[in-house]
Amino acid sequence: MEKKPELSLREEKTARRRSLIIEAAATLFILKGFHQTGMRDIAGQADISLGNLYNHFKGKHEIIAAISEIEAAEMEPLLSHLENAPDSGDDALMEFAQAYFAVCSSPANAALSAEIVAEIFRNPDIGSVFSGTRKRLIGAVERYLPDNYSNRTATAGLVLDLIERAGQSAVGTSDALQSDIKTALLEVIGRLVERS
Repeated sequence: MEKKPELSLREEKTARRRSLIIEAAATLFILKGFHQTGMRDIAGQADISLGNLYNHFKGKHEIIAAISEIEAAEMEPLLSHLENAPDSGDDALMEFAQAYFAVCSSPANAALSAEIVAEIFRNPDIGSVFSGTRKRLIGAVERYLPDNYSNRTATAGLVLDLIERAGQSAVGTSDALQSDIKTALLEVIGRLVERS
């Protein structure tokens, strides 16, 4: 295993600044919406100059790309577990569904996802930055579907859509209702992957 080279102080400072900018942008996208948030707003939220912001990111599209990289890194443990579990291990899919539901039902994540999806309709190029993780998720879920589905890739995409939408529906609900939504979701997924 190769050892990663240590970052210089300058590189560490740059990485911290970029992280601060991304966090500030995500906060504003959640509060105001992607379209209503300007680069000046992001600079103010990050407490840096507009020029300094442009030294790190040329525009909101680059910030969205950075958010997609963070999303991919955060999804990596869930995705790797699902990809590396035995094909017959439906438990891995159910564990993934529960964990992904928890991610999707986080109020901040749900709000940011809604903003990004809305912006994808206005600017399809933004969608391309999230497509890599989505393709991997679909491929991993597809492994658990019975062979008798005519289009397993589309079905896997619908399973992910179902988890995401159920998670969003659970935002702001009581713990009891959130538990009921999760239970119903898992029952539906369980039936989808039943092998006859």
